[in-house]
Amino acid sequence: MKRSLLRLMCIAYCSTMNAQENILVDVLYQTQYFSFHNNMWMNLHHFFYEQASNRQRDKLAEDGLVFNEIGDSLNIAGLTAKEKNMFDEGVAFYAERIIDQELLKSGRIFKWLQAQPIDQKIVDTTYSKDFTEALNQLKPLYESHFWQRHQKENRELLDKYIDLIKKTENKVIHKMEALSNLKWKGVVRIDLTTYGNWAGAYSPDYDNIVVSSIDPMMNSSIFIEFVFHESSHLLFTRKSPFRMAIFTKSKEMEIQQPRLLWHAAMFYLSGLATKEVLNEHGLSHELIMKKKNVFEQYYQHQEFKSILKSYYHSDIELSEMASQLLRLNEN
Repeated sequence: MKRSLLRLMCIAYCSTMNAQENILVDVLYQTQYFSFHNNMWMNLHHFFYEQASNRQRDKLAEDGLVFNEIGDSLNIAGLTAKEKNMFDEGVAFYAERIIDQELLKSGRIFKWLQAQPIDQKIVDTTYSKDFTEALNQLKPLYESHFWQRHQKENRELLDKYIDLIKKTENKVIHKMEALSNLKWKGVVRIDLTTYGNWAGAYSPDYDNIVVSSIDPMMNSSIFIEFVFHESSHLLFTRKSPFRMAIFTKSKEMEIQQPRLLWHAAMFYLSGLATKEVLNEHGLSHELIMKKKNVFEQYYQHQEFKSILKSYYHSDIELSEMASQLLRLNEN
């Protein structure tokens, strides 16, 4: 019994140490609010997920955007017969066993991946022995033919915008705190992965954002807004004053609130905050909601934007904003 307990304590300690070492190894930059990471396991996972699903490529084509080909297709074509067989087996494994798990709902898996050692094989089989073995088998192939290019893409994207993020984060975060009526706590981890999900950037957890550097829209101020928007989920949780105000008013007014009304509102408000600070630095900016047709039914509604602008400029209180938005959706 004592030996088992000591073994469990050792495993837990080693896992914690691995996670701490990985933070030091893969961190690209840290600010007051964000920690940017270039993690090999996260990149490998997203690469093979996309190879098996084509979801990011298909969505970009649907949006009329050209997939940013960085040479991976040529690399795949240049693999030896043995390497190509290993690559195909990896893609098949992801197609059969992994892609049914949405990336957006993979927060626990990502925390596990982020904690794994970079310079050795994974021994932890928490998610299945087969998954651990597949990752270990794919690691040498990925590192030899893809990882160097991928980590370069990720670094170059962050290098373009990190100075602007540092200059603007205080003002944007303070504005979002005021709008949400909640205080920011902790540091949000941002994983830069060459490939991503269909949206290009998403939050698998409140304290974790994943941004795809291959998304063509990320090579613009859209990247900065995505960082601020996705991190705002930390302030607009289910029990946050902002969402509770809409929920409470819907009960009082006996109006059923649209399921994602709060999210559309948060999207627009974070876009306004980003646009304001970028304009102050002499940069024009077009909101993600317009550029990517996100929540188009709301963005095209002038009254929706008018209500939120009034709230943004403190012309109306949170309770009144919630009432007006709900009445808008009643009509």
